[in-house]
Amino acid sequence: MQDELLTFDEVAAILKIPTGTLRTWRLQGIGPTGFRVGKYVRFRLSAVEQFVAAKEAESDD
Repeated sequence: MQDELLTFDEVAAILKIPTGTLRTWRLQGIGPTGFRVGKYVRFRLSAVEQFVAAKEAESDD
């Protein structure tokens, strides 16, 4: 199955954070990896899951 592409709003909802925070994280290079499709930014669901897993691993230390 192909990896789902998500919008800023969808990723923010998954992470339960404001969309503005996600946009700031992207500009600072600290959020989930996204990419441009034309003028739109999209995130792969797997990239969001990897981001969450990495944050969980960091907090386990």
